Amino acid sequence: MTVLMVFSIVLFLVTAAFSVDVAYMQLVRSELRVATDAAAKAAAAELSRSQSDADAIQEAIDVANANTVAGRPLAIQASDVQIGRADLQPDGSWEFTNGMPHTAVRVTALMSDANPTGSAPLFFGRLFGLRNFTPQRVSTASYFEQEVCLVIDRSHSMCFDLTGPAWSYPPGTPTSPDEIAYPPQDSGSRWETLEDAVDLFLTIVSGVNPAPRIALVTWASDMDNSTYEYSITGVTSPAVRYEVPLAGSTYSAISNALTYRGNNVMIGATNMSAGMEAGIDVLTGPDVRPNAQVTMVLMSDGQWNKGSNPVQTANDARKEGIIIHTVSFLDAADQQDMQKIATRTGGRHYHASNRDELIAAFEDLARILPATLTD
Repeated sequence: MTVLMVFSIVLFLVTAAFSVDVAYMQLVRSELRVATDAAAKAAAAELSRSQSDADAIQEAIDVANANTVAGRPLAIQASDVQIGRADLQPDGSWEFTNGMPHTAVRVTALMSDANPTGSAPLFFGRLFGLRNFTPQRVSTASYFEQEVCLVIDRSHSMCFDLTGPAWSYPPGTPTSPDEIAYPPQDSGSRWETLEDAVDLFLTIVSGVNPAPRIALVTWASDMDNSTYEYSITGVTSPAVRYEVPLAGSTYSAISNALTYRGNNVMIGATNMSAGMEAGIDVLTGPDVRPNAQVTMVLMSDGQWNKGSNPVQTANDARKEGIIIHTVSFLDAADQQDMQKIATRTGGRHYHASNRDELIAAFEDLARILPATLTD
């Protein structure tokens, strides 16, 4: 009986030790995947902007080193980074080749004692004759023709100031007969901040080669002549406006459309799903180029209170291969659903609590937009 108990205890300890190392190995694999994917995407984005192989390789090295794997920076060398192209295969997959033109970056990260990062030491592996773990990850990112639709909230709250509470307007907003009767202020309003953020976004993506085509949709909720807003403004407003199409548009047309919209009364609630459905229409329409990456950028400062659940609309976008990046602005915004929308479609969620963070979010979006993982 004693022998059995001792054996059971030893078996338990061995199993526990094995479980600890297995969990650690999974963590290291996950960290290595994140770091290598980030390095490949950053390098592909740099390649699209600079058209320089050397700059792309250095970007991969720098971004890898900025990520921690097994408690230390991931160190890769120039020989670990390959520049080539991505070719579409008959089965719909993409294959990395060494051909021209260069549109893809492949990063190979191997953790071993022969490399600068070194291997990952195990806690209890020596009990099984294994002291180190040497995982490897290969990530390929490419840049493609991009079709982008900005899907922007123009509900009345975009006239509010940046303090966060509803119905708080920037200084100088007229009050008679009601603040609702006036366009957003040129200084201090949420809409003015959005215009600045989008202008920077457009400036950055204009340097991408090939430059993405960008459409603009704005959305709020249907406002007819039975509303209080109509009684004081004489204005009706649809839930969705197709402001700028994909085909034949220019970046200046985007800026001009936002400026025009900001010079007019903004009324309406937050029908987010209507805006998303319009974005899906744009990105699945006849003007979309074959094999182009289709991406929606969804921005809102509020919580949806009209229409259907936008998280369900995200499922429709995913079925069409549309990636949705979401930007929630100020702390009253619906961060939870915006995160779900991004996650379901393979996009990123950004939350901006102030003006600087909103501008930074659109800047980062412009920089990551060109690159997509293809392997």
